[in-house]
Amino acid sequence: MKIEKNDLIVVPERPLFLHQCGYEKCKPSHFFGPAIRPHYLIHFIKSGKGTYQVEGETYHLKKGEGFLIHPGIRTLYFADETEPWEYYWIGFDGYDAMNVLYGCGLSKNQLIIRNCDKSKLWEDLASLVDVFFAKRGNEFAYLGMLYQCFSYIYHPIDSPDKLSFESYLKKALDYIHNNYTYDIQITDIAKYLSIDRTYLYKLFMANKNISPQQYLITYRLKVAKKLLSDSDLPISEIAYSCGFKDASSFNKHFKKHVHTTPFLYRKKQSE
Repeated sequence: MKIEKNDLIVVPERPLFLHQCGYEKCKPSHFFGPAIRPHYLIHFIKSGKGTYQVEGETYHLKKGEGFLIHPGIRTLYFADETEPWEYYWIGFDGYDAMNVLYGCGLSKNQLIIRNCDKSKLWEDLASLVDVFFAKRGNEFAYLGMLYQCFSYIYHPIDSPDKLSFESYLKKALDYIHNNYTYDIQITDIAKYLSIDRTYLYKLFMANKNISPQQYLITYRLKVAKKLLSDSDLPISEIAYSCGFKDASSFNKHFKKHVHTTPFLYRKKQSE
């Protein structure tokens, strides 16, 4: 992500970084803007009401809601005349910021948080603001607290009941590709996707023409073959690295699918 700022291009070097945060108890009709910001901002409304205007849209917001401001976008927001809002706000960016926002159900087309009225969220936002301004932490401490605040509004745009057939498969493959080294079971994949094993089986048979169990073993062996060819790791270490319980189990699966032993395969690759 690149942000235009005073004719300079600012390229975030970290996945996520907290620039500023704060708390405001606004006076009646208090406003900010129209203006653009150099990074993302989220306002969490603890009490009262107000209005947020962006790109021709007007949102009337109240206690327990929030709104996202994108960098480089002209916005205006102002407190209600009779019940001015009180809010916490966080300003952040980073090359992973869009993914974090997406995980919270936010995007350029979805700027409003409809349910952030959670007591723990207010407590942790207050702690973040206090620690940040008292300089009682460091960048990683602030980041940990920031992620904790995001966890209260976590709500993926692709929620499980809205995921497409292809999206389920992609998430299943991502899970296998990032967890094959562990002792994962097919039930773990199904649980991760919040679907049953039967549906998971249908996903793989329809798209890969093999079962999820067969795909997992095949992928582990694919990684193992590369390690046998490109490294001098002992075969027992390769077995553990690829998620097999022991060298004997590894040898059994390897011989069944590759039709030779890991030792002979390595020897042939080095010839």
